[in-house]
Amino acid sequence: MQSHTLAGISLVILAGVSSGTVLLPMKYVRDWKFQNIWLPYCFLAYFLFPWVMGLATVPHIWSIYAAAGFPTLLWTAIFGFGWGISVVLYGLGYTIVGLSLTSAIILGSSVAIGSLVPLLVLDRHRLFSASGLPIVGADLLMLAGVLLCARAGGMREKAQASAVNGVRNPHFRRGIIMCFAAGILSTLFNIALVSGRPITQHALAHGIDPLRASNAVWSLAISAGSLPNLLWAVMKLKRTHAWGVYRVGASKRNFILCVVMAVLWIGGTVLYGGATNLLGRLGAVVGWPIYMSGMILTNNFWGWITDEWKGVRGSPVTVMFAGIFIQLASMVLLSQV
Repeated sequence: MQSHTLAGISLVILAGVSSGTVLLPMKYVRDWKFQNIWLPYCFLAYFLFPWVMGLATVPHIWSIYAAAGFPTLLWTAIFGFGWGISVVLYGLGYTIVGLSLTSAIILGSSVAIGSLVPLLVLDRHRLFSASGLPIVGADLLMLAGVLLCARAGGMREKAQASAVNGVRNPHFRRGIIMCFAAGILSTLFNIALVSGRPITQHALAHGIDPLRASNAVWSLAISAGSLPNLLWAVMKLKRTHAWGVYRVGASKRNFILCVVMAVLWIGGTVLYGGATNLLGRLGAVVGWPIYMSGMILTNNFWGWITDEWKGVRGSPVTVMFAGIFIQLASMVLLSQV
């Protein structure tokens, strides 16, 4: 049991690193607007790759869906669709406030809801027990770290504006609000995995390996989540008349970067789905915060490397590091539950 737990936590951490690197290639795309990047990325990452992976790794997937029943499929898809809305907000928030701050707010703020809801659904009586209280306490600690990171972001934006011309970004507050909204909605992905447990159970009954059984769940949930992303991108491209850039300039290079983003994302998702099975019945409770924290740390690392905090010293940096440290501490606490 301990070896399975250690392997599960290791896979969750690897998943966080992979998923936390997804948006980095966007910094190196040339001549494309955000919607030009988002359309091919979302089609590959959220629609095509999930079904390729599901069909390739889960034999008899359609029979498994039939056995799970329509209500299970419907709720899994609905929660997946809601999660897809959070992804749109995630991308928009990134373009306004940057990689490190976006990840700290969105991913951290989703931890409390994302881990507590499965606990309420799967094992409600444990919430205020001796074993449940550490989970609640660690989630509250994570939220405190998120608020510190949001505060640090505001301080950074003010410092950078003062260093240039004193004019602050008029969209900054809107970006922060988008990040918090995305953080709340992003928890629906974890809820989709919990709602789809009957699918996983039928996959296991068909002899599917535990590392691959959950692929049938997230293939459905993520493909449903692709719909709001693809719809938004197509509408935005039509409104801005930006279809033509796909045929000129650095299009080949940009498409390759979109493929890299999609591969990183699907890789992280596969690892996380398998890890929740290795972690047991409460894998979604313990695994989700660790996964989110791994993404936060990775995103912040890339944010620092790519000079998002260039020229900022003193209190903003101190507050940001304090928020990250607190989130790290909560990750350690949750891994001990």
